[in-house]
Amino acid sequence: MTQAAAAARPQDLSGLSLEELAAIEVTSVSRRPEQLSQAAAAVFVITRDDIRRSGAASLPEVLRLAPNLQVQRVNAGDYAISARGFNSFETANKLLVLIDGRSIYTTLFSGVLWDAQGVVLEDIEQIEVISGPGGALYGSNAVNGVINITTRSARNTAGPALSAGLGNDDRTLTLRQGGQLGDSGAWRLFATGFDRSASEFETGGKADDATAGVRIGGRADWDTSLGSWSVQGDLYDHQVLGDVVLQGGHLQGRWTRDLGENGQLMAQTYYDHTDRVSAASNERVSTIDLAVQHAFDSGSHAVVWGGGYRWVENSLVSAPGSGAFLSPEERRITLGNLFIQDQISLSAAVTLTVGVKLEDSSFTGFEVLPNVRLAWSREDGSLVWGAISRAARTANRIDRDLTLPGLLVGGDFQSEQLTAYELGYRSQPTPNLSFSISAFYNDYDDLRTLQPDAATFIPLSFGNGGEGHTSGVEAWGSYQITPRWRLDFGAATLDKDFRVKADALDLSNLASIGDDPGWQVLLGSKSQLTDNLELDVRLRAVDELDVSHLDGYVEADVRLGWRFANGSEIALTGSNLLDDSRLETADPTRRRVLGRSVYATYRAGF
Repeated sequence: MTQAAAAARPQDLSGLSLEELAAIEVTSVSRRPEQLSQAAAAVFVITRDDIRRSGAASLPEVLRLAPNLQVQRVNAGDYAISARGFNSFETANKLLVLIDGRSIYTTLFSGVLWDAQGVVLEDIEQIEVISGPGGALYGSNAVNGVINITTRSARNTAGPALSAGLGNDDRTLTLRQGGQLGDSGAWRLFATGFDRSASEFETGGKADDATAGVRIGGRADWDTSLGSWSVQGDLYDHQVLGDVVLQGGHLQGRWTRDLGENGQLMAQTYYDHTDRVSAASNERVSTIDLAVQHAFDSGSHAVVWGGGYRWVENSLVSAPGSGAFLSPEERRITLGNLFIQDQISLSAAVTLTVGVKLEDSSFTGFEVLPNVRLAWSREDGSLVWGAISRAARTANRIDRDLTLPGLLVGGDFQSEQLTAYELGYRSQPTPNLSFSISAFYNDYDDLRTLQPDAATFIPLSFGNGGEGHTSGVEAWGSYQITPRWRLDFGAATLDKDFRVKADALDLSNLASIGDDPGWQVLLGSKSQLTDNLELDVRLRAVDELDVSHLDGYVEADVRLGWRFANGSEIALTGSNLLDDSRLETADPTRRRVLGRSVYATYRAGF
């Protein structure tokens, strides 16, 4: 079948069936392929078709599709994204994000700088969103969840491709070319750029936070007698928040080899560099990472084990007279780890998973991160699972090095600790209905507080005087009304109870716990009006924020797309259609109002 004919098939237009969705392979839960229907975790998958039909112009907007994430846009370029609480720009520090196995976590504040992420959306294969700890496999900072973004092999991106978008908020352009690499490989090169309009102040008028940037890169995949190889990388130059220049890039290589009865061996390394320059400071971060993993089966055991080493050089030089600074300005941090996980088939229906990761950091010391999961596959195809896990958020540079002369000094901040309890159920009771539901109870200790000096009150320093718990329920599913019309639904609740320990004092009033809605509900409709015409409608209802009591909101996004027989398409997306303007964050320095937007796109060759 030709590529054009394949692109025009009704299945490709309407997305995967519910049976096919349940059979999607995920790797994030156990670091080896397994069917989504058998994954013993709260994992939600965003497929290529979901991304295309979202009409989104950026990765954070795509992540709004996941009901187990809470996404706050705080201005034109910045976002706060978290799972199971602790959201806001300063406190979204417990979510690990990976792009093809490369961590984009920053040692500066333990979060993700979303304005530096520019992956080509059309080249994403799928996004796996796990809510819940992943420390036993992914280490410290995989506390409340893991987002694993996987891009397409170069073998699947042959030929030329063009994507262009034009709207009142976003303008985008992507060019891509791919081809064969010898008899057993393929390559692709891309160039992409974006321009995003400034947001607005509550009192009216444009803020100085317009963002724009360009990114170039490529990928090659090939096979030899020694195994399969992949090399990819990019360079970018962004101007964000008016006067901040953001430049950097990465180079990454991966090698995998099938060992037959002895399983599969994988080795990966990458180098990542970022410069962020503004009038107030100059930050430079360089990371070298090496990881090795071996997966094999032995009788009733499915074992994955491995280790890694990471070297990070982080420097932040503040302008004279700017007030706060990091002392010392530069740190070199090394991190070594070993992990092992064993999936034990206790019977044909019951699987016990036990794992642990050991980490040793030159900055924060030693961590032991265990995990136990039990899964029961019932005769009707449903899955019941439960888990107990320990995770930790290790100290970042702000925690230990932030200094404000006469007021704040670096302290001996230790890791924040989590013990998590989870119970879940996943089922497809009929061919037209599938759903997943999970409940969690998270017990936190040693949360960050701002404590006075015991003798002199000032200077202050960051300590570990907070504790408490969260609990909630997450649920999502799909109902196939007809072969051409599917409804998706999702909901999440969050209850928080935090306090300062009896022997501690916190002058920040537990600012570290974030500002979260008590619930959110997502509803979506994906319909194939004709063989070529698609209609997507999404509703999002979000409760008020629990600390600031910022009003909740209800919003709607609508996309109308036309796909041609040759696989190209045009689409028109309207976002935030129900309100003239709204706030998503109460952060006093970043709160910007968001309004309606229209975004028209043309894609060919993807």
